[in-house]
Amino acid sequence: MGFIGTAITNEDAEVILTSLVRTYSVIPQALKEYVPSLETILEGIPDEARKYSLQDLIKLLAWAAKNEIVI
Repeated sequence: MGFIGTAITNEDAEVILTSLVRTYSVIPQALKEYVPSLETILEGIPDEARKYSLQDLIKLLAWAAKNEIVI
């Protein structure tokens, strides 16, 4: 088993989490109270999304953002 009982290696987990922290760190402190927590965002993902790969979900969400469907 990998990091916290997943198939993710400790090294990959470190890279992933560091990248996520870096992404959130660019949000100005004054705006952070308006940004939902990552936990809240993840809890809002419907079960239907679980049957697709992360790569497909990223592609869908990137398309939706580009087309101003979600911002």
